[in-house]
Amino acid sequence: MADRRQTRAALIDSLHRSRLEPYLNVSSGDEKLALSLYGWNLHLTSAFQELLSVVEVVLRNAMDAELQKWNNAELGASQSWLLEEPAAPLKSLSQGKRLQAIQNANKAMAKREQAHWRHGQAVTHDDVLAQITFGLWKDLLPNHKDNAANNRENQNRTRMWNEALVHAFPNEEDPDGETTFWRVFRLHGLRNRVSHMETLLEVDAAERARDVFALINSISRPAHDWLTGINRVPAVLKTRPST
Repeated sequence: MADRRQTRAALIDSLHRSRLEPYLNVSSGDEKLALSLYGWNLHLTSAFQELLSVVEVVLRNAMDAELQKWNNAELGASQSWLLEEPAAPLKSLSQGKRLQAIQNANKAMAKREQAHWRHGQAVTHDDVLAQITFGLWKDLLPNHKDNAANNRENQNRTRMWNEALVHAFPNEEDPDGETTFWRVFRLHGLRNRVSHMETLLEVDAAERARDVFALINSISRPAHDWLTGINRVPAVLKTRPST
């Protein structure tokens, strides 16, 4: 028994007590239970990562398609809104993250080895799209937080919603974008926690899973049905160690 306690203590020291602190608090200092909760959290994080990785791809493809149509109509020409400066107000709303994505895409292109199937090929729209952060998609939606200012920036977001982005969510009645904004806002926060392996102990995981499937269903019912088939979150939730 003493050897097991020493082993657990050494493991906690290796992981670092500051990282295990939320689990130790929930388990009232029970180190065995804290480690079990930490392991469970890893499984839940992994299950959500699977869902969010698909949601992010479906979301960005849907929004990108509508932004491209809008940009072509505004400019009167077919031109990538990511590779080239887009029409206003998309330009001001996307500028910083768009330019960073171009820079990252160029860096990735430069690192391609000779054996890579696209070695030596120029950066494409899709290369840049893959580098766009989840945060930009959230920032392009009308901000519906209580303290959101009705300023020019948010008016521009509303214009982009009305003229383009509403069409990216054909299966949702959402005339002002509020429903979509909150879903994307909450999932953006969840994605950040998952990406940094932060604790999900205090997260309403079942509710966030509902956000995942409501958002993806608003875009594509086939994608929703397929993702439902690989969803591990409910099964992992049932295995949470008792505190």
